[in-house]
Amino acid sequence: MLILPESGPTPPEIIEAHVALSAPCPPDRAFVRLNMISSADGGSGLAGVSGGLGNVDDHAVFSALRARADAVLVGMSTVVSEHYRPPVAPDQQMYVISRHADVSGDPELFASGRATLVLPEDAGPAPQHVPTLRAGTGGSVDLREVRALLAGKVVMMEGGPRLAGLMASLGLVDELFLTIAPRVIAGDSARIAHGLDADPTPWKLERGFVDDQGFLFLRYARSEALD
Repeated sequence: MLILPESGPTPPEIIEAHVALSAPCPPDRAFVRLNMISSADGGSGLAGVSGGLGNVDDHAVFSALRARADAVLVGMSTVVSEHYRPPVAPDQQMYVISRHADVSGDPELFASGRATLVLPEDAGPAPQHVPTLRAGTGGSVDLREVRALLAGKVVMMEGGPRLAGLMASLGLVDELFLTIAPRVIAGDSARIAHGLDADPTPWKLERGFVDDQGFLFLRYARSEALD
């Protein structure tokens, strides 16, 4: 664990080392990297959004992970609550998981053509201008199939907590990048992942550092014992 000096910005090389890919992507599925932030007492957001928990280094880690991703995977509720905009990288596509074909919560994003709406096969028709991907039936997206359809890509998953919990419970997350903010927020904020139980086998701590403001940055890799 690297503890940085008490003042001054985190050197870019620390951020780069923290997010660097350690192995080639598997050819038969996506490589999924989950990025989340939590308060010290386990809350995932302030006033319903995660952005208020972070700092400059958290934003730097987020941007560095985005820069190394071929695609972004995120739930519709997070897209709406966090006011998502089209990706900056010209070849990067966003995949938004939803049960329904309603894109009215973020029309600017879906008008850009840079966001693919991921729906169950039996969901209603999507607006004609919106790229779509369909997987699963019974009103739910088949996340295993989505991961397979994105084979060979590095996918950054950004929540929300319900989608993160479902992906974790299905064993579909390869790495977790967790920022722990030195804030105690109480309230009724959800955990960073919740829902069905996941395998409790310990993950491997690959890297970590503490910045000058006391923010803790952790990188975990899924244990080979879980494969």
